[in-house]
Amino acid sequence: MTELIPSPALLSTLSGKVLLLTGGANGIGAATVRLFVSLGAKVAFCDLDSVRGEALAAELGGEKTLFVKVDVTQYSQQYAFFQRCREKFGTIDIVVANAGVTEVGDIFAPSEDLSKPPPMLVLDVNLKAALYTARLGLGFLRESGGGALVLVSSTAGFKESPGLWVYGSSKHGVYGLMRMLRPVSLSRWGIAVNTICPWMTKTALVEGIEDKWAAAGLPENESADVAKAIAITASANNGHNGHGGHAGAALPFNGKAVYVAGGRSFEIEDTIDRLEPQWLGEQNHVDLEKGQAVLGIGDKWTSKQ
Repeated sequence: MTELIPSPALLSTLSGKVLLLTGGANGIGAATVRLFVSLGAKVAFCDLDSVRGEALAAELGGEKTLFVKVDVTQYSQQYAFFQRCREKFGTIDIVVANAGVTEVGDIFAPSEDLSKPPPMLVLDVNLKAALYTARLGLGFLRESGGGALVLVSSTAGFKESPGLWVYGSSKHGVYGLMRMLRPVSLSRWGIAVNTICPWMTKTALVEGIEDKWAAAGLPENESADVAKAIAITASANNGHNGHGGHAGAALPFNGKAVYVAGGRSFEIEDTIDRLEPQWLGEQNHVDLEKGQAVLGIGDKWTSKQ
């Protein structure tokens, strides 16, 4: 597992870049907006919380920021947001799918009325909207000649979190989306795709567990720590190598997962891949590799008969 420590040279590559981010009025999103503006980037961000979003944009300056009130579950609203960003700033270099909500209630509780479908807003915001952002992001980034797509998942994207049934499932989906895109994103389109998996981060989403967490002496993140991890992956396609800022991470920095814990960032996907022969079995690993080669880039899956 490689710790990622961003160098000043790495972060300086974000100066002059244009970032588009969903869910930017609060928490991790707001911290990311602040960080990128401080690094000299221009930032377009959206949220349903127009009060905080407009206040943040006013604080940071209208020349450097653009805030748009958007319901990310509505594709047409996201599309219009992307268009407004390009109209104002001329291009888009980095797209971050950050918008997310957690669930209230327990859809598997014995007291639940099985005749009624459970609420799926969490799935719509965390996964469906992320797919919308990724689709639009890849399209607009291709028009810009390449760039970086960052998908914000969670530790619940690879580790069980009982009770967060829909949230955990949605974040597994976001992690999986990165894996689906990575074989083709950089080689075919010039777009690096990576995912962020924060552990306990002190935002409104964790208010119910924060006291017990602190009493147990467990590591915590500030929103700014996760913002820095986003900056690391956002700089993945800016021409810097591991010696220049990614602290030894395998290159190119594409298709990686960054675990953020206690304010530190670690790349975990390389180790999962390297150890596949052990956890899957040697022969299974060999056969799977051959099968993946046959499947190739997946262009046959959706070909019309």
